[in-house]
Amino acid sequence: MLDFSTFDWATAPLHRIEVVIATAVLYVWAALTAKLYLWKHKVPATSGTSKILAAHSLILCVGSLWMCAGAIGEIRSRVASEGVAWFFCESQDPPPRLYAWAYAYYLSKYYELLDTFLPMVIKGRPPNHFGLHVFHHACVLLMAWGYVEYRQTLCFGGLVANTFVHVVMYYYYFRAALKWATPWKAWVTRLQILQFSVSFLLLLVTLSGRYGELGTCSGVGAMFGNVAFNAVLLLLFVGVLRAPRKKSKVK
Repeated sequence: MLDFSTFDWATAPLHRIEVVIATAVLYVWAALTAKLYLWKHKVPATSGTSKILAAHSLILCVGSLWMCAGAIGEIRSRVASEGVAWFFCESQDPPPRLYAWAYAYYLSKYYELLDTFLPMVIKGRPPNHFGLHVFHHACVLLMAWGYVEYRQTLCFGGLVANTFVHVVMYYYYFRAALKWATPWKAWVTRLQILQFSVSFLLLLVTLSGRYGELGTCSGVGAMFGNVAFNAVLLLLFVGVLRAPRKKSKVK
C-alpha cells in the first residue's frame, strides 16, 4: 500500500476549482461537438481496435479495485483507532492519509473522460444513453473534487461503493469489448441503483444525529449537493432499466 502520510491537498496537482470547471465545460463542448460531427458524417468503425477499448476498461477495473481495497484498508485502520462516528460525521480536521485515496479517486475521473471519446473514435458512434453519460462524467468531476476540498462527510461510503460498482461495470465493458458473453448486463444497472439507495440510507444515519450534530460535521454543504446529484442519477438509471420493458410492451 502506498504511503500517503505526507499528502497535502493544498499543493496537489489539479486542486483548484478553476481547473475542475474548465475541464467540465471543455469536456461537454468536445463531447457535443464530436457527436454532431458523427451525426453529419458517417464515420465507419475502425476494425481491429476492440482491444483498445478492452485495455481501457481493464485499466479502470483494476484501478477501481486498487482504490476500493486501499480506501477500505484505511477506513478499517481509522475505525480501529477512532470508532465509527467520523464516518457519519467527519471531523473538521481529519488525518490526511485517508483523503489521499479520495484524491486518487478524484484524479481517476479525468481518465474516465475517455469513456466518451474512445467509442466515437473506434466505433464511429457516441456511447449509449449519451445525455446521461455526459451529465454524469461532467458532474462527477466536481463531486470528487468536493470530497477532498471539503473533507465531505459520508464521502468514503460513496467512494467505496462507487469503486466497487466500477470494478463490476468495467469488467463488463472489458468482456463486451472482446465480445465475450455478458448475460448479466442488466445487473450492472441494478447494482448502480443499489449504490445510490445505500447512500440515502447512510444519509439517514447522519441526519439522525446519533454520531454528532449536523452543524459540527465537515463538508455538509458538499454532502447535500452530492445527495441531490445521486437523486437525479437514481431517477435516470431507473429510467434506463425500465426502457427495455417499455419497448417490449410496444412490440
